[in-house]
Amino acid sequence: MSSNINIVLVKTSHPGNIGSSARAMKTMGLKKLTLVSPKNFPSEVADANAVGCKDILDQARVVDSLGKSLLDSSLVIGFSARSRKSNVPSLTMDELFVTLKNYENDEVSIVFGNEQSGLSNEEVQLCNHIVCIPTDNAYTSLNLASAVQIFSYEYFKNFNKRDEPIRNQETQLASHSTKSHIIQMFLAIMSYLNIITNKNKKSLTQNVHIIFNKSKFSKNEADLLLGVLSSIEKALKK
Repeated sequence: MSSNINIVLVKTSHPGNIGSSARAMKTMGLKKLTLVSPKNFPSEVADANAVGCKDILDQARVVDSLGKSLLDSSLVIGFSARSRKSNVPSLTMDELFVTLKNYENDEVSIVFGNEQSGLSNEEVQLCNHIVCIPTDNAYTSLNLASAVQIFSYEYFKNFNKRDEPIRNQETQLASHSTKSHIIQMFLAIMSYLNIITNKNKKSLTQNVHIIFNKSKFSKNEADLLLGVLSSIEKALKK
């Protein structure tokens, strides 16, 4: 249980939140932590707040972009406190754990944004789904480590009562990097056919990302689609 869950903290500004998040994870059996461009790490403050969970920090992966942290993930879930104009599909907490049961044999990244600004629109676009933790309207600001704790607890609660996986273990889903490759090839073909113009580039690019990111491809299906797109691209260039 839990070895497929990758907790991703993006541009965390206070090292104490990194340490507290590590503690929140380990108490619920989560061990894989990725830090995207943290402001201050390694840090004695992070170590102190981890309180006996420093091994999570010692094993944490540090990368310089969110995209790099998602290369091996088949599903990317972004946590956001703000309502979005983007059409990235949203899930309730209950719906999230129903979805996760279909990805027990694949890496899943759970992404939390910066304490002050959360996830940027560009970072949200890399997610398959967005989840908002409900709070009282009088005060909606939830501490980063608290948000990680809530997810970790709900994950522990939902997955400790299960005995067998739902999905066939032989089905391997396409990685996030493979989906990104498909998206870029599709956009290139649209540009070559003049479907994408300077006027509509931003909106069409976003819509293409949304369409493919919310689709669940097996590795074999993704390879087939890549082969078809590659053949189309070659034919257009002749």
